[in-house]
Amino acid sequence: MKLRRFCSKCGNRFTATDKIYEGFICEKCTGKKPIESNLPGKIQLRQCVHCKAFSLKKDDQEFEWCYQPNDEPAIDFLTRILYERIFIPLEKKHNRNYELFFEQELDIHKDFDINLIVRTSSNDVINTAEESIRIRRKEIHCPYCAKKKGGRFDAIVQIRIQSPRDKLKLDELMFECKKIEDTENFQRIQNYISKISYTINGFDLMVSTNAMARVLIAKLRGKYHFEIKISKKLIGVDQEKGSDLYRLTTLLRLLPVVPKDRIKIEQMDYIVKKITRNKVVLQTEDGGKVTQVNYDIFQKKKWILIDEE
Repeated sequence: MKLRRFCSKCGNRFTATDKIYEGFICEKCTGKKPIESNLPGKIQLRQCVHCKAFSLKKDDQEFEWCYQPNDEPAIDFLTRILYERIFIPLEKKHNRNYELFFEQELDIHKDFDINLIVRTSSNDVINTAEESIRIRRKEIHCPYCAKKKGGRFDAIVQIRIQSPRDKLKLDELMFECKKIEDTENFQRIQNYISKISYTINGFDLMVSTNAMARVLIAKLRGKYHFEIKISKKLIGVDQEKGSDLYRLTTLLRLLPVVPKDRIKIEQMDYIVKKITRNKVVLQTEDGGKVTQVNYDIFQKKKWILIDEE
């Protein structure tokens, strides 16, 4: 004898495919509609062939590029960016909860098809929905590497020394610049040094954005004393706004003295007592008058290090 099952509320018979809810009632008697998942039609994981950064694309919407941290497993990284870029905004918009599950061990640097299971639920809907999405991986050049390869940049930071004894500091300054670039580029992929040109007494950094130039200048000034000069050059017209476009060039001229240096300025001997943010404090060698001078005094007046006479 075949056992027949009926809804405890309306008495209708369950078929083999009907879902039975708590209290042995049918879907119609729950008073709830089937849940709508509102999932995107297509998800693409793009990877830059040069810098190996990643970016998600949902249907026709592209998201920002980022690097996978070395200490973050691939499955955690992909889950995190999927939630941050796609599913958390969907949760807020449609009042849904999404759980993500991957079908296989991930190698996001090699797997061209990544199977994702999405389970959708909601506090006001009894049903849950489970759907499969195939994430396609695509290798392309990210816009930042394309810009770098084309030699394009928005600002220039020039580093110069004024004293021959500071030649060894040029290597130190270059090391600092590259360290700053590594940190800043990992956090904001659009910020990087596009090109470096060397001169006899320093080097020029062609940097990708004005924001990157500001970061370099601020962090270098936190460790070294520089005289600063800013200039700008007209490079075109903004086609959308119609305004002039300028490229900013910032000259960082390393101060040629340090505290306790003995120097001669216009036949007067001084000891460098202190260097502040924008002033050099000098005292005559006999311990007399104390004078504060601007950084640019070493450009305006003749001077020498007494120990190098």
